[in-house]
Amino acid sequence: MPIYFLHLIKLAIFLLLLVALVPRTEIRRLAVYGIIFGSMYDIIGLTIGHLTNLFRWINFGPFGYGYLPIDSPVSWCAFFIMYFYLLPKHKPLVYIFPVLGIVMSMIYSRVLVNLGMFIEPGFLLRLANFTLWFSYATWGYLKLNEYIESKHNSVH
Repeated sequence: MPIYFLHLIKLAIFLLLLVALVPRTEIRRLAVYGIIFGSMYDIIGLTIGHLTNLFRWINFGPFGYGYLPIDSPVSWCAFFIMYFYLLPKHKPLVYIFPVLGIVMSMIYSRVLVNLGMFIEPGFLLRLANFTLWFSYATWGYLKLNEYIESKHNSVH
């Protein structure tokens, strides 16, 4: 099997997990957050990685365009929908959850490198990227969700 099929397998796993873990109504509600904090951040990051030649996806064959594989933005969107759905509501856990996301993403990126799917930056750059990403995504989701709920409650 050509290595580029691993990109589709990875995407299928993320989408199956999404459908298994998150109710359809929540997928619809959280999709915009997944697109903003998952897909868009990923595309911006991959563009920066491409322009600086610090990191990039490799071996995606026909399943991409230029330097962008089709599975990465979609997988990150699905991941962040699950992440926001499972995000605890209480303060101490809200801080632990992003840390767990950072650790798991660091491990995940290492696995992708070992599979020959990604060329990654050094440890500190990876750590900084995932720390910024998860901090920004968690804070942004909580603030946007709070704003939308306050608007919704003021209407009723």
